[in-house]
Amino acid sequence: MIRKALWIVLFMQALSGFAQPVTSVKLDVKDKPLNMVLHQLRDNYGFQLSYTENQLARYKVTVNQTFQSHEETLEYLLKDLPFKLKKSGDVFIIIPLKIEEDPPGQQEVYISGQILESGTWEPLSYSNIIINKKQLVADVTGSFNFIASADSSFHVQISHLGYFVYDTVLYAGINQKFMLKPSVLPLPEIKVENNLIDHSTQIGAAAGNMKINHNIARFLPGQGDNSIFNLLRLMPGIQASNEQNADLQISGSPEGQSLITFDGFTLFGLKNYNNNISIVNPFLVKNIEIYQGGFQAQYGSRVGGLVQITGKNGNLQKPTFSFNVNTTTLNGMAEIPLFKKSSFVVAYRQTYYNLYNSDNFNIYAPTHSKSKVEDDKSSFKSGENSINVYPDNYRYRDFNTKYTINLSDNDQLAFSFYLGGDKYRLNTSKDLNSQSQTGDNSYQVDLSDRERNSQNGFSTFYSKNWSKALNSQFTFSTSDYSREAFQSIVGRPGDSTNVDSQDDMEYSNSAGEYSLRNENRLTQKNGKELKFGVGFYANRASLVNINNYGDTLTFNNKQRYHNTHYFAFVQEHLPVGEKLKVDIGMRFNLSNTTHKLYNEPRVSLQYKLTDNLKFNAAWGRYHQFMYKLAHVDRDNNYTYFWVTGDESTPVLNSTQYFAGLNYYKNNLTINAEGYFKRTKNLSRLIYEQEPLPTPGVNPTYITYLGGAKAYGINTYVRKDFGKQALWASYTWSKALERLAPAGMPLPEWEPAMHDQRHEVKLAALLNYRRFYFSTDFVYGSGLELIKDAFSDGNAKTDYQRLDVALTYKLNWSKTQSELGVSVLNVFDRENLSYNFLRSINLSPEYNSVKVYTNAVPFTPTIFFKIVF
Repeated sequence: MIRKALWIVLFMQALSGFAQPVTSVKLDVKDKPLNMVLHQLRDNYGFQLSYTENQLARYKVTVNQTFQSHEETLEYLLKDLPFKLKKSGDVFIIIPLKIEEDPPGQQEVYISGQILESGTWEPLSYSNIIINKKQLVADVTGSFNFIASADSSFHVQISHLGYFVYDTVLYAGINQKFMLKPSVLPLPEIKVENNLIDHSTQIGAAAGNMKINHNIARFLPGQGDNSIFNLLRLMPGIQASNEQNADLQISGSPEGQSLITFDGFTLFGLKNYNNNISIVNPFLVKNIEIYQGGFQAQYGSRVGGLVQITGKNGNLQKPTFSFNVNTTTLNGMAEIPLFKKSSFVVAYRQTYYNLYNSDNFNIYAPTHSKSKVEDDKSSFKSGENSINVYPDNYRYRDFNTKYTINLSDNDQLAFSFYLGGDKYRLNTSKDLNSQSQTGDNSYQVDLSDRERNSQNGFSTFYSKNWSKALNSQFTFSTSDYSREAFQSIVGRPGDSTNVDSQDDMEYSNSAGEYSLRNENRLTQKNGKELKFGVGFYANRASLVNINNYGDTLTFNNKQRYHNTHYFAFVQEHLPVGEKLKVDIGMRFNLSNTTHKLYNEPRVSLQYKLTDNLKFNAAWGRYHQFMYKLAHVDRDNNYTYFWVTGDESTPVLNSTQYFAGLNYYKNNLTINAEGYFKRTKNLSRLIYEQEPLPTPGVNPTYITYLGGAKAYGINTYVRKDFGKQALWASYTWSKALERLAPAGMPLPEWEPAMHDQRHEVKLAALLNYRRFYFSTDFVYGSGLELIKDAFSDGNAKTDYQRLDVALTYKLNWSKTQSELGVSVLNVFDRENLSYNFLRSINLSPEYNSVKVYTNAVPFTPTIFFKIVF
């Protein structure tokens, strides 16, 4: 009994001890920077603080004393220093005293700084910032400025996809550093509580605009080499059915009308016979922003969509090395800090064996090996002559470097370089059979094809802060692309070595661009912002196209194109109250080639209907001075070549309308957006010849002129459950066009080759401890190009593909290591690749042969990634 009573007394004393708050603070430091002392107080005694790191780091303190409260501790530390203490709730705000008073009549305070990734100091481009309910966006360097009209404290929230939300209370201050922690840390695992993660795809902030979280891309199916475009293809409005990762088709716009940039220079695109390798190395990607249309005045040069990819600057804290090996490529990247304020990044990737040659190593090969002579049973369409081709040889490689110097006052200078290329060749044969009165006849078709593509780009970027409110950015970029191809089709009777017919096609197409651009941002009071800038683009292209049809018909075309145009723009962001934001802009383009001035007014708005529901709308006019021109040959095959707008090829002109609703609550995102695009000055070269051509008279390509229109609805639903994410999108669209020879009346509207009525996408990303499981499914009702090629309805012209992936994070000390398996096209659905579909007309007896390549087949792959 006595023992039990003693235990009760001891237990009650323990409870009373725990119930008494610890108020005393013991501090013993010597000649230590004040900001480091505050870190110690925060970690040991739970101080909640708001201050500017670099301002407090200038002062060193020495103290050995015990204090009775948090407030007493801070007041002692700040004694005789140019700071004052203010308390907001449980947060102590350390405010610098003003040294210079503002001129009479001005009561303005500034908040400015740079948003960085914790641990690497990598600037987080285009982060979203909310200051006292006013929304703004950081620039490409992660920097921002905000001006308020009175002294006060400010509630600041900073979010970036894939990072924990930064939420604090601040007083005015400039050149502050805001460190955001990634939700998937390249460090030993830690537990963070009471903090939200901004991991949803950001969509609906403005009409036609969305950001995607590149940090989750590596967990999606696709073995890492194509993770960025595997994520892009799952977004609403980006056509996935064609599996075309080098030239995206966005919201009804055909290939060549949308722009992909990396660090400011244009990626014209590699043809990339293998769709599992993207032209952008995933190791390098920091930020991805998509504009489907209706974009603001600072963006130009396209009548379709924009995809802006920003590359990493590199780790400023320590050298970091990343490697990825899979069954397709070897990929490596090094990030090396230099001189404390700069970093150097270098990356290299290539296929390490011949992807398509069965004589080479191809365990878990990304394609089925094919025999030299195709069997009729493997035809995509039964009952018709067709050849499913793959290269005999294919290689891909790319190389990136980037050097970034961080100057004072958040100024930044960066140099980025890219070089990539791929090449392939194929040789295949097909035996055809037909029945006639004389019996069975056989005919052999030999196909030879080879191609080489190359792309390089370079950019220099400089960001300068002239004052608290004015920032300027200067970009010089250059980009070059070339494509060389040769194709030979030989036909002969099956029992003869004599050639019956031979068609040879050879073409070479190059495109180049260099530009100098300036963009300025003037921050005004309470979230208002003025952007303005000037610059010029110089575009050039050349085309050699030689077609020899048998012995009599020859087409030989050699042409050079060029266009130089200057531009100027102004864009005003105007918050009207707390619910309405309006952006009004104008862009002017003056072409030295066409001697015309092209005006481009732009208007967009965002209206907050409720706390969770928002309405977006945008309208604008756009011009494109460099685009892809379609050549339609004798057999109705489409080949696209880069050209520029000049005297012979018109400048594209488009008017666009976007409107939509966005709902967000409790990690549920619902977005529905409609669009209408009207494009004028569309041109196409179509092969023309008389039924009985005159001997010695060559056929020609006739220029057809006209226009196009596209309209549709993109819907997107996403729900995040902690670490789990589910999303779905549905697109209904219609792309129409009409063209006629110059001077002839235009016909009725008809479906464009890239037209597709329905596309459905489903995806899931699940995380349990160290395991990440993902799956996605895409259904497309079928492109008009494929339906037209197989018009009798026997072929499966729709598109279906299911992918799965499983990734395991290895618990290796001081490294971030991942081991995974990915399976593309789980059910081995036979889909056609948009890029590789041709018809060859032989004779009335044998009709035509369809030459095609299957899109990604059943492809199991394994990969291993390590970062240290």
